Amino acid sequence: MNRAQPNNEAAMYGRRAFLQTAITKTAGAASWGFAGGVFAPSLKTQAKEKKNGRSVQTVLGPVAPETLGATLMHEHAPIVDWSELYATRPAPVAPIREKMLARTAKLLDVFHAALAPQDGPGAIVETTPIRVGRYPQLLADLARQTKVHIIASTGFWCEALAPQHPWAVRMSVEKGGVRKMAALFIREIRQGMEDPHGAWGEKFTNIRAGVIKIGTSTYLRPSERACHIAAALASRETGCPITTHTTNGGGLEEAELLLKHGAQPERIIIGHQGHRDDRQHDEANEYHRLIAGRGCYVQFDRVGHANYDLEKQARQIQKLVARGFVKQVLVSHDDSAYYYPEFSQPVKQADKWKALQPNYAVVPKKLTAALAKQGVSPADQRTILVDNPARVLAF
Repeated sequence: MNRAQPNNEAAMYGRRAFLQTAITKTAGAASWGFAGGVFAPSLKTQAKEKKNGRSVQTVLGPVAPETLGATLMHEHAPIVDWSELYATRPAPVAPIREKMLARTAKLLDVFHAALAPQDGPGAIVETTPIRVGRYPQLLADLARQTKVHIIASTGFWCEALAPQHPWAVRMSVEKGGVRKMAALFIREIRQGMEDPHGAWGEKFTNIRAGVIKIGTSTYLRPSERACHIAAALASRETGCPITTHTTNGGGLEEAELLLKHGAQPERIIIGHQGHRDDRQHDEANEYHRLIAGRGCYVQFDRVGHANYDLEKQARQIQKLVARGFVKQVLVSHDDSAYYYPEFSQPVKQADKWKALQPNYAVVPKKLTAALAKQGVSPADQRTILVDNPARVLAF
């Protein structure tokens, strides 16, 4: 792959629409060291003090956890781009950048407007990690156009339907590569995320990540294992939480691997729960109990997707609440505003972007109603939407 990238910001695509349609269209630690520039935090960031020693790292700087309000823990807004996974150049964003920002801000404002005053202003965890459409400056610009807080991700993404990024694969097999990968994650958490306009690791911003995003296919692959170990090392060093992608199974294996390598259970979020999580049952309630029993969070973050309908998610959440695990449940949609379906094409055009229609208010409006029907109290709902995110995102 040509590691030099064009000087443009790249594509956005929503996971749900992508998984359903696009696949058919194509076949810091200083002690460890890292070869990259060092950027000091902005004056605005330096001026904000952590309350009680902990804060949530947003793309505009650290904030007190109690100021987040209801938080969607796994979203993609505005963009994701699989191009580099297929050794092609990212799709051009510059021609429609402002339109994308304005439209996505309006979508987030709908989420904000759906919240009760005591549950605002609201926040999203933007789980697009390194080199799959994560553009730190774009995220910061989006955050300035909405009242909703945005928390960005470091880490490398994995999925059964696509290859892992070549940068991650290379580090997973080279000598000392896992620690080098961990150092990259730590550098992005403590100093600022990579600027993808250039070769891998060539330039960095001063916009910091607030969560580590990793993932697995249905069964754990070797390079995915390396990413998990690196994430555990980085979380152990920084206290930053880890959030995971699963593909119809594997969440318990993820949790056990992360714990084995030193991640604290209260820092681990096992994602995409709610459908065939044990690879056998549509509603794997006992499997969820095993994950929560290890002290990790169980995240139902595809609410409203096919196979993840509201009532089905509400039933599974209620089971965990009834067993005493309400403080370990998180929720979200896993939606995006845009995606570029022709990600494998060598030549890309800005007018090929597909705008999606995510509704980030489904969780605060419709899921809460479904939970109420299952007997989950307003107090427990607030624990899930407000208190749990504030706790896990603060470090």
